[in-house]
Amino acid sequence: MTHHHEAFEHHDHPEHDKNPQACRICSESYDPAKNPSFLGICQTCGYKILIVLLIIMISTSYIAWFGVL
Repeated sequence: MTHHHEAFEHHDHPEHDKNPQACRICSESYDPAKNPSFLGICQTCGYKILIVLLIIMISTSYIAWFGVL
Protein backbone atom coordinates (compact mmCIF):
# COMPACT_ATOMS: atom_id res chain seq x y z
CA MET A 1 0.00 0.00 0.00
CA THR A 2 1.52 3.30 -1.05
CA HIS A 3 0.70 6.65 0.47
CA HIS A 4 0.20 9.70 -1.65
CA HIS A 5 1.71 12.68 0.22
CA GLU A 6 1.61 15.11 -2.67
CA ALA A 7 -1.70 16.52 -1.44
CA PHE A 8 -0.03 17.65 1.79
CA GLU A 9 2.95 19.33 0.15
CA HIS A 10 3.06 23.08 -0.26
CA HIS A 11 2.68 24.19 -3.86
CA ASP A 12 3.79 27.66 -4.98
CA HIS A 13 1.39 29.57 -7.17
CA PRO A 14 3.24 32.50 -8.75
CA GLU A 15 0.12 33.77 -10.55
CA HIS A 16 -1.58 34.24 -7.14
CA ASP A 17 1.32 36.38 -5.88
CA LYS A 18 1.02 38.79 -8.82
CA ASN A 19 -2.69 39.43 -8.34
CA PRO A 20 -3.71 42.35 -6.15
CA GLN A 21 -5.64 41.73 -2.96
CA ALA A 22 -9.18 42.89 -2.27
CA CYS A 23 -9.98 45.30 0.54
CA ARG A 24 -11.99 43.74 3.37
CA ILE A 25 -14.27 46.77 3.60
CA CYS A 26 -14.94 48.05 0.08
CA SER A 27 -13.85 44.94 -1.91
CA GLU A 28 -11.75 47.09 -4.27
CA SER A 29 -8.46 45.58 -5.37
CA TYR A 30 -5.19 47.14 -4.24
CA ASP A 31 -1.54 46.27 -4.61
CA PRO A 32 -0.13 45.13 -1.25
CA ALA A 33 3.42 45.96 -2.40
CA LYS A 34 2.52 49.65 -2.83
CA ASN A 35 0.05 49.81 0.04
CA PRO A 36 1.04 47.35 2.79
CA SER A 37 -1.63 46.68 5.36
CA PHE A 38 -1.67 43.91 7.92
CA LEU A 39 -5.47 44.15 8.22
CA GLY A 40 -6.20 43.86 4.50
CA ILE A 41 -7.69 47.36 4.27
CA CYS A 42 -6.93 49.74 1.41
CA GLN A 43 -5.51 53.19 2.09
CA THR A 44 -8.72 55.12 1.34
CA CYS A 45 -10.80 52.96 3.70
CA GLY A 46 -8.09 53.36 6.34
CA TYR A 47 -8.39 57.15 6.12
CA LYS A 48 -12.18 56.95 6.30
CA ILE A 49 -11.96 54.81 9.46
CA LEU A 50 -9.52 57.28 11.04
CA ILE A 51 -11.84 60.22 10.29
CA VAL A 52 -14.82 58.40 11.82
CA LEU A 53 -12.76 57.53 14.92
CA LEU A 54 -11.64 61.16 15.22
CA ILE A 55 -15.26 62.38 15.08
CA ILE A 56 -16.29 59.82 17.70
CA MET A 57 -13.42 60.88 19.97
CA ILE A 58 -14.31 64.58 19.62
CA SER A 59 -17.99 64.01 20.37
CA THR A 60 -17.14 61.74 23.33
CA SER A 61 -14.82 64.36 24.78
CA TYR A 62 -17.53 67.01 24.33
CA ILE A 63 -20.01 64.82 26.19
CA ALA A 64 -17.52 64.12 28.97
CA TRP A 65 -16.43 67.78 29.28
CA PHE A 66 -19.86 69.42 29.31
CA GLY A 67 -21.82 66.56 30.85
CA VAL A 68 -24.52 66.49 28.20
CA LEU A 69 -25.63 63.01 29.16
